[in-house]
Amino acid sequence: MIIRLVMLAEFVAITAALAMPESLQSWVLASFVLATAALVVAIFPSSTSLGLSKLLRPGLVAVLVAPALWMALQAVPMPMGTFGNPIWATASAALNESLAEIVTVDTRATMVSLSQYCAVLAAALLTAVIALDRYRAAQVLHILLSIATIATAMWFRKETTGIAGPDGSTVAVLGVLLSCATAIRALDQLRRHSRPGTIAPAPLPALFAAIIAMIVCLAALLSRANSTAIVSALLGSGILLSVFAIRRWFLGLWGTAGIFATAAIFSIASVTVIPFKTNTDLTIALSTSSQIATERMLQDVAPAGSGAGASAVLLPIYRDVGTDATRERPTAAAAIVIDMGWAFLCGLVIIAMLGACILVRRSLSRAYDYVYPALGAGASIALTILAFADHGILGLGASLLVAALFGLAFAQSLPGAGRDAISAEWKAPSERMAGPAPAPLPKFASSLNAIWPRAALMLLGIALIMQAVWTVPPEWYLGGQSSLSTALSTIAPWPYGISKPVSVAAAREDLSLRGEARSGWDSAPAADEQKTDSPAASKAFARALRSSPLRGDIWLLLAAASKHNLAESSTAAMLKMSWYTAPNELDLLPLRLSIALATDAVLRDFEFRDLIKRDVSIVVTHQPIVSPVLAAAYRSASADGKVYLESLISELDPSYLDKIHARNSRQGSR
Repeated sequence: MIIRLVMLAEFVAITAALAMPESLQSWVLASFVLATAALVVAIFPSSTSLGLSKLLRPGLVAVLVAPALWMALQAVPMPMGTFGNPIWATASAALNESLAEIVTVDTRATMVSLSQYCAVLAAALLTAVIALDRYRAAQVLHILLSIATIATAMWFRKETTGIAGPDGSTVAVLGVLLSCATAIRALDQLRRHSRPGTIAPAPLPALFAAIIAMIVCLAALLSRANSTAIVSALLGSGILLSVFAIRRWFLGLWGTAGIFATAAIFSIASVTVIPFKTNTDLTIALSTSSQIATERMLQDVAPAGSGAGASAVLLPIYRDVGTDATRERPTAAAAIVIDMGWAFLCGLVIIAMLGACILVRRSLSRAYDYVYPALGAGASIALTILAFADHGILGLGASLLVAALFGLAFAQSLPGAGRDAISAEWKAPSERMAGPAPAPLPKFASSLNAIWPRAALMLLGIALIMQAVWTVPPEWYLGGQSSLSTALSTIAPWPYGISKPVSVAAAREDLSLRGEARSGWDSAPAADEQKTDSPAASKAFARALRSSPLRGDIWLLLAAASKHNLAESSTAAMLKMSWYTAPNELDLLPLRLSIALATDAVLRDFEFRDLIKRDVSIVVTHQPIVSPVLAAAYRSASADGKVYLESLISELDPSYLDKIHARNSRQGSR
């Protein structure tokens, strides 16, 4: 009963992650469900703990723990002048307070990535616990196939109707591999139970379902015309078919070598079909989408990376002006290099190849159920290729599905004797007699083997709950969402009727923030009261920047909130951080130009003059739709600021200056 509840909880989490848009809410839901399932397995006694201890050998434990350990180290203060990112020293100078240097550029993004990895690890371990029994493993295989097929069908429908959504190529490739494994298992059952005197377990429905699922998944891949995804699906299926051919016809050593040689030739021929990009980074060479900003990020990547989850934070900084950041997503390999460093990606690829070899060897040594480790080997090859083509493998739903697949593969790759002893309570007496009995262990060693897997699951469940609870409250989330909203309403009105106020994208509540700010403007307090309230706003924004110093919008808000209370040099430093961390955000132009042209310390700095000239040039030559920005900035500018703005516009477009004067005249007559 407990195993069934755990199975239901896990696959509810995977389904919810695939069905819901990728957001904090979907991750929190999946984390709570998986944490509850892990705690249930850890608390209630079960014979699965012995099986998990046999599966989690020291080498595998080290491989699983290494990514989490590296993510945690990225958020730990580093000695000065070592691997710490220089953004922290710059932010420390701008905030005029001491900030420790760490590897990551965004501690919140790194902690969220660490939490997602813990959820993926929990999904893999829970699937392994369930799949230690061969009958449960078959149920897991069928459920995973159903989830992948339904998710692929939904993605296929969106693709055909033109609805934008996340790339589902990874799930479709997994659907092809799962359907191939299900079909091979059904064929084996038909052959084994076709002998006289045996009772067939009705494998025909599973075979028909596998054929339908494969048609759906292949149709989805062909409709996208993504040659990399198609080739990766064929190569992964080729591993499964090669193992099936060897096991079906007992070809011996030379026959096995011939099969693998044929598979290698087929693989090399298939790879030549993939369009490789030349003169670009290897991690984006297979991508068919634009990767301009990603290539720029890769050129600046540090040996230790920029912190887990940092690629999404850095992307807006490196993209071109006026382009939508959502149109470009770094490939999974590029994101790993940017976040974790080149050494981490190389180690990951090596481990994936070694894991595929180990699973193939175990598949060939199994008497029955060899299809599960072969499925894991095929998935290792296919997902490694896909990582260099798109971002899908790093999505929450796809990563949970991948974790469940590998949990199934490694659980069923255990030697027969150990696995039979593990699931003895579920097997028939005749099946218990098959194979030699395991040697008895000393009492202390036996107790330790039974306790430590349950303790590990309990710690993992507690860690998931703590991470989810830590992430949800507004006080932690980006330094306090509620504090940002409250502080924003206390800032002085946006300068002189600017129609498009700054977007606080980091707070994930742009519309509510704008609504609160607008309601605050309509009933704005007196100037003296606003100056009194500005320190509270400054504290809220500064708290957000201590964890996310690359938030150019928050730097700008901090400059706006503090301009009445701090020296002009401090306001200038905050403006400079806003320019450097959000150089291409058009939403920030109105407020940034208004504050810069009204601050004499900014106008006296030649570096700031170049930055102001850049923004004015963007408005005049590239973005004329936001021309009211310059008129509003002109009205709020100081005397020196007006002179400098007039000189800039005269150089770029003299007729544009006449329009600004005419607009200001109309505003004055009103």
